[in-house]
Amino acid sequence: MEEIYWNRFAKTGKITDYLTYRGIMICNQVIGRYEGDRSSESDYIDWDGTCGSADGGI
Repeated sequence: MEEIYWNRFAKTGKITDYLTYRGIMICNQVIGRYEGDRSSESDYIDWDGTCGSADGGI
């Protein structure tokens, strides 16, 4: 399905077609997360890690 939207963007070059293509990809990643697909979780990184915190303290 993503290929259809990519081909449309490649043909027209319109930014709206590219955003539609990216939206489909993101939607599929979110659906995959809720269906147990762990490969799409890399976009949701915990930037604080184990040693940091969001409040800027140590």
